[in-house]
Amino acid sequence: MSQSIFKISNELQLIVNEIIEAGGELTEQNEDALIIKEGELQSKSQDYGYVIKRLEYENKIIDDEVKRLNEIKKFRSNAIERLKNILSATMQTFNIPEIETPTMKINFRKSSSVEIFDEEKIPNQFKTAKTTITISKTDIKKAISAGEEIEGARIVENQNLQIK
Repeated sequence: MSQSIFKISNELQLIVNEIIEAGGELTEQNEDALIIKEGELQSKSQDYGYVIKRLEYENKIIDDEVKRLNEIKKFRSNAIERLKNILSATMQTFNIPEIETPTMKINFRKSSSVEIFDEEKIPNQFKTAKTTITISKTDIKKAISAGEEIEGARIVENQNLQIK
């Protein structure tokens, strides 16, 4: 891979490429090469920042492409459904149960399904109750911040790395 616009050192770029090719796994050799010595802290930190920013940017590009492809798939699935409905309605209108050509066979397959038209009349033996319990971390944080003790919860201070 050629040197990026972020001016990442070739050595670090090669190590990053090896890590990516290994599925994110660090070898002992890569880990040793990535260890930052105090004298190199400034430049290596900047290089790390550039790599992180580039990978975040690439992830955004990948996310956008996945979104684009999912939209294309959705459009195609909708088109398939519309075409099937038109073909089915036409075959039923002309009372044609089957169409056979040298390359394909189009016909109807019988199936059955249950239609619930009045849920209140269904006996309880066929009903399943579902209960969902969620915990509001926002409310717990407010209560603890206000001086209340909440058993089983506490506020933890984190150090989150930020790269601008």
